Amino acid sequence: MGTTVDDTFRILVATDNHLGCFEKDPERCNDSFETFEEILVMAVDHKVDMILLGGDLFHENKPSRPCMVQCMDLIRKYTFGDSPVLFDFISDPVENFKHSKNPVVNYLDPNLNVAIPIFSIHGNHDDPSGPGQFCALEMLSVAGLINYFGRTTDLKEINISPILLEKGRTKLAIYGLSSIKDERLFRLFKSNMVKMLRPKESMDAWFNIMVLHQNHTKHGLTNYIPESFLDPFLDLVIWGHEHECLIEPRLSAEDSFHVIQPGSSVVTSLCAGEAVTKNVALLEVNHQQQFKVTALPLQTVRPFVFDDVCLADHAMDLRPINDKINPVEDLIESHIHKMIIKAKELHTGHPKQPTKPLIRLRVEYTDESQMFNACRFGHRFENEVANPSEMILFRKFKQEKKPADIGIDGDAMDAVFAEDVSETRVEDLVEQYFAGLEDQNQQLFLLTERGLASAVRSFVEKDDKDAISEIVKHQLEKTKKHILSLDKEFVEDDVEEDVIMYRLERMTRDPKREEEEAVAALNNPERVRTRVSDSNYEDDVLSDFDMDFDNGPPPPPPSRGRGSRGGRGRGRARGSRGQSNSSASSSCASSSKAQLSLSSDGSPKVPARGRGSRGRAQPVAKNQSTLNFLRSSQRTASRGPLKGAVFDSDSD
Repeated sequence: MGTTVDDTFRILVATDNHLGCFEKDPERCNDSFETFEEILVMAVDHKVDMILLGGDLFHENKPSRPCMVQCMDLIRKYTFGDSPVLFDFISDPVENFKHSKNPVVNYLDPNLNVAIPIFSIHGNHDDPSGPGQFCALEMLSVAGLINYFGRTTDLKEINISPILLEKGRTKLAIYGLSSIKDERLFRLFKSNMVKMLRPKESMDAWFNIMVLHQNHTKHGLTNYIPESFLDPFLDLVIWGHEHECLIEPRLSAEDSFHVIQPGSSVVTSLCAGEAVTKNVALLEVNHQQQFKVTALPLQTVRPFVFDDVCLADHAMDLRPINDKINPVEDLIESHIHKMIIKAKELHTGHPKQPTKPLIRLRVEYTDESQMFNACRFGHRFENEVANPSEMILFRKFKQEKKPADIGIDGDAMDAVFAEDVSETRVEDLVEQYFAGLEDQNQQLFLLTERGLASAVRSFVEKDDKDAISEIVKHQLEKTKKHILSLDKEFVEDDVEEDVIMYRLERMTRDPKREEEEAVAALNNPERVRTRVSDSNYEDDVLSDFDMDFDNGPPPPPPSRGRGSRGGRGRGRARGSRGQSNSSASSSCASSSKAQLSLSSDGSPKVPARGRGSRGRAQPVAKNQSTLNFLRSSQRTASRGPLKGAVFDSDSD
């Protein structure tokens, strides 16, 4: 490494421990605690300087008393002791822990004897709630067991102040951002209301780490945080919340920093992402701003095997013969036995690893007659697997349909969304699209761009489902009246030319008049409007979702007796009826508007935040150096002496 051991930070990184998960399940109640204890033992064995947790330490917002007691007991057992802490905490603890009752780092508390400090942010499972907005991590913080940081107290403007640590010549800045609703945080990033504070002195001497707990995978237009939102001066981002373990560092989309995703340490959902090998990370950082990530496989995780089977791929008659003979059940039973054998290969030999595996088989059926009672079927394996009633997941098989030619010019559409369209009107986008068309066969023949744009705007902003069809009818009736009003002999071949000439005439006159006529047609009081949000889903749409119940009818609604909480109170139902429609309307409208903020590749368009605009040097590509260490950005600015932790917003 080219440096002394004292200069190297050794940090154990873990996320999503979910303590207390399935604590009421007699088979799986201890899974999360066994693995968490293994993580703490690893920290002791590898003689780490600190433990960094990326949120969701607890599975529940209000952990049970047994869960809290067991957690506190494990932390005291493995992180307290006489071993000295070999790094200095040089930032202002009042700023880092301003939400805490006792804003001081725990290993500097004279009343405690901490050997391995734990630093943690909160996740979406253990976030603050209730009177006073407290969370479980604050209980651990007050007891001096962890250092809880990264909490945001102002949701209108977020200023992230780093924890500054120094070990010999190595300087480490850790930025924490606890879980915030993704849509809100997305909006704040788009508005440039998230600022990351940096030390004024020796700004480029710090190795910058950020730990956050948000959606990494795109689940919707704004229901995630793109990597491009994060500041490029960062060297390493530790991403919590996602449970799939992607422990190997990879460069971000813009090659600005490296990203690791440790994933969860316990299986909380029976999906494919949870079936990969689970690890924690040993992160080492030296004074040359090199870092190394070593994956440490967890040995106490319950074996989990996930697989798919498509009944359409089996050339056999799968129809039930009678109540006792079902070819589908026989096929699935044979497949489950193979999965159990595969699960036995995942045993590590650790004495505390559970023996019964988790099994999940996703069955794609083509006909409802192929389904069976999964709960009753699971009783055959209750002595072999940990989740007998949840092994089978039925999903309707859908054949892929050949996409039809919808006649959209991709190049013209890309040109429309090549720039930021967040502040652009819908009608301007429509006109820009048709202006960029090269194929004359795709040009409008009957409608005008202004009339069509008015219909699209009504569809988007007013939740008007029939706006486009209504404007087509309106323009068609106007054209018919115009053609019939012409004083001439009609020839079939000339009608098309008359229609084109009439459209050109409307285009050359005052565009506001065309728009006003379209708006008047859409606002006709005699027209019956249908909202997009009122449309019913087709029955087969439900087959797209994974149904995790026993394939029987859904549970009946709660009774509305005198003592029932679900009863329709007299004043309650009356006020909620109109509210649901309005909320659905606003939801649809906002969702449709958000689609206009996409770039040509479908990703959200973000205002440019280059280094030059914020007073920083241009980003430099990071390359892998010798000794398996990943080299961070080369700094070009002069490194002056550090004169305390004076913060300055990087937006200056």
